[in-house]
Amino acid sequence: MVSALRPGLGARLRELRQAQGLTQGKLARVLGVAVSSVSQWESGVKVPPPARIGDVATFFAAESTARNGKLPSLASLTEEERRNRAVLKDELDSLRSRGEKSAGDQGFSDFWRFADGGPVRILTGRVPARNLSPLASPERRNYIGMSSYADGDSLIELYGHVRALNPDSDVRFDIARRIDPHDLQAHLVLLGSPAMNPMRRQVRFGLPVRQVEVDDLGHGEIFEVDDESRQYRPTLHDDRLIEDVGMLARFPNPYNVRRSLTVCSGVFTRGGFGAVRCLTDPELRDRNHDVLGRRIADQDNFGMLMRVPVVRDATATPDLSNPDTWLRAWSPIKS
Repeated sequence: MVSALRPGLGARLRELRQAQGLTQGKLARVLGVAVSSVSQWESGVKVPPPARIGDVATFFAAESTARNGKLPSLASLTEEERRNRAVLKDELDSLRSRGEKSAGDQGFSDFWRFADGGPVRILTGRVPARNLSPLASPERRNYIGMSSYADGDSLIELYGHVRALNPDSDVRFDIARRIDPHDLQAHLVLLGSPAMNPMRRQVRFGLPVRQVEVDDLGHGEIFEVDDESRQYRPTLHDDRLIEDVGMLARFPNPYNVRRSLTVCSGVFTRGGFGAVRCLTDPELRDRNHDVLGRRIADQDNFGMLMRVPVVRDATATPDLSNPDTWLRAWSPIKS
């Protein structure tokens, strides 16, 4: 029943489950975990805790597994089943250790996973009153609360991604001005420009870059760097946006330095959406993770400006392997 060592823990766990004809849901019920946990173990997104490795070894070593689908006690195992369990557990422990080492080397592949299990608060601005939909009024019968959230595309994209990677964490979103002071202790994610998100003007972070409004762009806020005379502006053609500028930055949370502060912003909303998508887009995120890991010294203390293409009114995910995508980057030098 114990086969040769597989290249990865996730693949081995999937092999064991499928050999018994079990679904992920069935195995999750046996182990007393969420289905999402089994899925993440098999896909390599998460590494199961040591206690779960023991349970998995016990379950698949028992010959009665296929019959009753329950987790047997160690005392109920036969001598042969105990030997099988010991061999299987050693194999899975070895794969787990190898997986943890690889995870430690991946760096940016875990950018939106918060390993301490702490709460996460994603904060956006409020749509200006002049632009609010009538459905944003609670008095309306067809009231839609989300109508008042600015940077809605970024919020929806990021909230689902963060929830998936942190299934056991308290992940919430809100309009920044409604934040509870206690929530400032969480991992904070600020979406949008300072004009739209008031928290951007209240929270200090260590980047030599600022966003300023200019008369010729209407409501957009361009980027200026302290040690340069250059302005980082979007590209327009016949008044149509064809390329925005996005900013992705992360620093220790000044209200709780053991947690993080992340900023995703743009001159316009397209730039902020591109900054979010560069590490959530399933087609490009792995490549972008790899590039960031090689170019950025510390994923918990860095910032970058990037080009965000807009093609036929759709925001394209920035490809960080393209050198032209990078505009500026800041990060402490690796020791």
